[in-house]
Amino acid sequence: MLKLFDLVEESEPKKRIDELRKEIERYNYYYYTKNESIISDFEFDKLLKELEKLEKEYPEFKEDISPTKHVGAIDLKETKFKKVIHKKPMLSLSNSYNIEDVVAFTERIEKNLEYKHEKLEYVLELKLDGASISITYEKGQLVRAVTRGDGIEGEDVTENILAINTIPNYLKEDVDLEVRGEIVLPLSQFEKLNEERLKNGEEIFANPRNAASGTLRQLDSEIVKERGLDAYFYYVVEPLKYGFKTHRESLDYLDKVGIKTTGVAEVIDDLTIMEKRIAYWEIEREKLDFETDGLVIKLDNIDLWDEVGYTTKSPRWAIAYKFPAKQVTTKLLGITWQVGRTGKVTPVAELEEVELSGSRVKRASLHNMDEILRKDIRVGDRVFIEKAAEIIPQVVSSIKEVRTGEEKEVIPPTNCPVCESVLEKEDGLVDLKCVNPNCPAIIQGSIEYFVSRDGM
Repeated sequence: MLKLFDLVEESEPKKRIDELRKEIERYNYYYYTKNESIISDFEFDKLLKELEKLEKEYPEFKEDISPTKHVGAIDLKETKFKKVIHKKPMLSLSNSYNIEDVVAFTERIEKNLEYKHEKLEYVLELKLDGASISITYEKGQLVRAVTRGDGIEGEDVTENILAINTIPNYLKEDVDLEVRGEIVLPLSQFEKLNEERLKNGEEIFANPRNAASGTLRQLDSEIVKERGLDAYFYYVVEPLKYGFKTHRESLDYLDKVGIKTTGVAEVIDDLTIMEKRIAYWEIEREKLDFETDGLVIKLDNIDLWDEVGYTTKSPRWAIAYKFPAKQVTTKLLGITWQVGRTGKVTPVAELEEVELSGSRVKRASLHNMDEILRKDIRVGDRVFIEKAAEIIPQVVSSIKEVRTGEEKEVIPPTNCPVCESVLEKEDGLVDLKCVNPNCPAIIQGSIEYFVSRDGM
């Protein structure tokens, strides 16, 4: 498997370009066609930026079929839904991870417009982490709903969209309208869904985005209805046709006719204020009932969009600001077992060091042996890790698709790793315990607790 952060050898740029294209297309296939993430968004973007840089440096190796030139990679040959060509392509957004990228974005727009306008305004919106959808209304009635697909052609999932209660079948005005938005699974519903799947012995979803995308492509619309999907919309196709002057005005219109938006559309004309609002939403997003992995910044004046222009896969008048990754992938090197003050023996994952939510991580919680077996986690696996409640790193899932066969199943200890006493397991409980009251780890843990703030 391609290592995520291999250095580029100058003598072999073509080889590296080919490797990157192959790996990115593979990740795209799993993400868009199989609704599975086998790499984090941050790592994927890093690979894509590397490929873009190499293609720019070595234009002789450019190809029209490169993943830098198209959106997504859903294999429409595999779909069981009717295929539909989008009236206007469903483009993606360029990503940024720091305020410097946002500043550069605004400077490019000003340069492109040759400073014709003294002060430009931008709209700051939440970037939802779900499945993109385009919905068409005719005379106010919902007639068609199409997934993003490859950006040019998508799948007709109208019947499933009709099963989502928060998407209106009829608008408050008899208007012909095409709108684009995101299908999401609320976090509260995501937790209930995974609990139900656990009870039924089914594999749990790694994240709400995969669950939403997989649900949207179910052949049985009753499943869609049961899972409680939600939707938020952020774009009117051909907005000038309706007389809208600004993007914010188009969002207000969606609210007026009964189409749900996030309600977050802040008009900003100062980069200092922009930076403060980005910092605010990085914290405030934790209170939301849906996953948001960043913010979207759009030039508010719609009249200027065509003048600023487009690339083959994204508009130049909009950019996504991505928050620090909540999930990343790394390699599970081994497992150590810790003994707490109550004697409970817990497994700890020893990882290849990786950056997560702004800090370096090389250890993570595995909870207990039952969790390891349920998630089928093996030493040597590539795994997803995330921070639970933004504090404790934990292993979310293994990535079985990239196994080499050298991974080893985890064998639980039979003896205490500290005092070597035989471990016991209480009836009905999942934890292994050391029951030796003289175990040094239990004594040390008890003393530490006694003198702690919560103790003495």
